[in-house]
Amino acid sequence: MEKILVAEDDELLNEGICFALRKAGYEVYSARKLEQIRGYLNQGVDLMILDVSLPDGDSRAFLAQLRQDNDTPAVFLTARKSEQDLLKGFDSGGDDYMTKPFSVPVLLRRVQAVLKRRVGQGQFYYSDDLVYDFRNQILKRSGQEIPLTPTEKKIMEVFLNNRNQVLTREVLLARVWDVDENFVDEKTLNVNVRRMREKIEANPKDPRWIHTVFGIGYKWRDDNG
Repeated sequence: MEKILVAEDDELLNEGICFALRKAGYEVYSARKLEQIRGYLNQGVDLMILDVSLPDGDSRAFLAQLRQDNDTPAVFLTARKSEQDLLKGFDSGGDDYMTKPFSVPVLLRRVQAVLKRRVGQGQFYYSDDLVYDFRNQILKRSGQEIPLTPTEKKIMEVFLNNRNQVLTREVLLARVWDVDENFVDEKTLNVNVRRMREKIEANPKDPRWIHTVFGIGYKWRDDNG
């Protein structure tokens, strides 16, 4: 389950955003001041939603300093609508910027979009309720961790780095095992893929993600492209 920090000093707005995020399946931390943010970051946060003007300072200046050793994505909230303010937010290291008043459903879409962009940076992969953390090699579905063997992790990462591409059995064998100079035959590959389906697919016989391309190999289908 992705962790989101909401730093907003308006109590009602803070509570409303947190409620909507929790309902959408995120784990949420709430802060009212800049001084609280680093404590939450030390616990591990996947995204920050930051009000620009907090009681103890401007969160843009805070983020610019934070960017020296932390790349947690950030979405700014502000009542300021000038182009100069928007540019200052991006220049400080912000990933997105929303002006008040705003639609909470739109905010949720922005949050989802920022998190998905992290896939291109090699950190997380998101598809429906499935999340894979490349850095820690952890797979979760609906917030629950799915245990994978070392071999299954290798297969998973080959699939996710080659989404919507047909991968022959030969290519999979070469990428997953030949690096370690271990010989594994196609039967073993097929067994591993079958076990992965059983772990992640709601209906392994009608898979959402891992598709067999008969006579060739497999393809990870990602409707997000």
